Amino acid sequence: MVVLRLLLLPFKLLLAVLGVTFRTGVRAGRAPVRLSWRLAKLGGPMGWFCFFFGLAVGLLLAPVPGRQLRAKLQAALTQLASGSGGGEDLATKVAFELAHAPRTWHLPQPTVTVAAGQVRLSGQVGSEDERAELGRVAAAIPGVHGVTNDLSVPDGDEPAAP
Repeated sequence: MVVLRLLLLPFKLLLAVLGVTFRTGVRAGRAPVRLSWRLAKLGGPMGWFCFFFGLAVGLLLAPVPGRQLRAKLQAALTQLASGSGGGEDLATKVAFELAHAPRTWHLPQPTVTVAAGQVRLSGQVGSEDERAELGRVAAAIPGVHGVTNDLSVPDGDEPAAP
């Protein structure tokens, strides 16, 4: 009997080690499932509660009354839907973009006027390429419906074409 137990001891130890390994693997595999279940539970009723609670706190701490916030939001949405802002705002935006765009910041800056989303560039530039580049950058700005490029190029500064 003792001999039989000694002969079966290595197999018994091997099965015990395999059992511990199996249980550890099952526990490790179950962890992501439990975590995802808890996250899904948070997105349910508890998530909605947190959303509405945050919304209420935000409205209580808002710097202006809700009526003013709604009017401001409505004006912004109307402006976005029409595709154009005020002429002065758009002129300022175009002038800023021309002065800061990597392709045009170093060029002579034109005078920018806006009427109904139509941008007019006027002034003097050094070459036809500069004139075209200023027009392209102005046309790419959101809210600009068209560009009238009235920039002038002096005749004597143009290099001769080969």
